[in-house]
Amino acid sequence: MSPPGGQALVVEQLCAGYGSMQVVTDVSLRVDPGQTVALVGRNGAGKTTTVNALAGLRYGRASGRIRLGDRDLSGLPAARVVAAGLALVPAGHRVFSTLSVAENLRLGAFCDRRRMGPAELGRRLERAVELFPVLGRYAGRPAGVLSGGEQQMAAIGQALMSQPEVLVLDEPTSGLAPAVIESILAALDALAGAGMGVLFVEQNVERALARSGYCYVLDGGRVVLSGPSAELAAGEEVAAVVSGMGPAPGPS
Repeated sequence: MSPPGGQALVVEQLCAGYGSMQVVTDVSLRVDPGQTVALVGRNGAGKTTTVNALAGLRYGRASGRIRLGDRDLSGLPAARVVAAGLALVPAGHRVFSTLSVAENLRLGAFCDRRRMGPAELGRRLERAVELFPVLGRYAGRPAGVLSGGEQQMAAIGQALMSQPEVLVLDEPTSGLAPAVIESILAALDALAGAGMGVLFVEQNVERALARSGYCYVLDGGRVVLSGPSAELAAGEEVAAVVSGMGPAPGPS
């Protein structure tokens, strides 16, 4: 499932939080077309706050600049962010449990409903099922009866129905069996291979570095370390920061 165009996501000095509490400060990052980027950090480091802010989900004051190509997403509400080409898969295998799998997928194309006819909707559904065949087998079942891994596949498929240029995922492998984790990561590899930018939050440092091309490490709401994943994997700094067993380096 390839995106309609290839544009880089560029985030500059993002600050965001909840009410009057600022959680992330001056976070800058970049996701290029066809690139898989990992975002790691200990619990409470600001990972979820960061990706929610990128997706237009803000619960307090936010500042900084978020651009997707020549489109400025800063301050846009979530629906307009999706329409502009960025889709978020939140943590927690979130689906509409009483709706069928097919209905959950169709909801993902809601922002494009005025521009899309039945044929295009059908093509998008086919591409989602091609990526995750189980969604086709269980299309008529309520999404709430699926396993956790199947619900996560449905949530990813739903996000892909908007044909994003950048897909952002918050802990997409959390709580899943190893075989399901591999299926989901393989799907993300395929999406990046087709030109989509992928940014994912991951608690497992080894997995994050092995399945990404670039990695950002958050600590205390700031990017304290970043670089090509292969280079970071050769050292111990990332694991030390995430485990809390070592001092955080200065921003890189």
